[in-house]
Amino acid sequence: MGNGLSEPHAIFPCLPSFQALHIVILGLDCAGKTTVLYRLRFNEFVNTVPTKGFNTEKIK
Repeated sequence: MGNGLSEPHAIFPCLPSFQALHIVILGLDCAGKTTVLYRLRFNEFVNTVPTKGFNTEKIK
């Protein structure tokens, strides 16, 4: 999983980049969901704080 996030756009290579997608990330507490979200959004690792509620981001 970690190696797949090291290359940009390597997660879904077979999907066209112009198609809009809705992706839901589910998991246990402290499993890294926010880290994955911010890695996809900013293409870098960001220190996060525990999330109450949920996060939404638009990724282009």
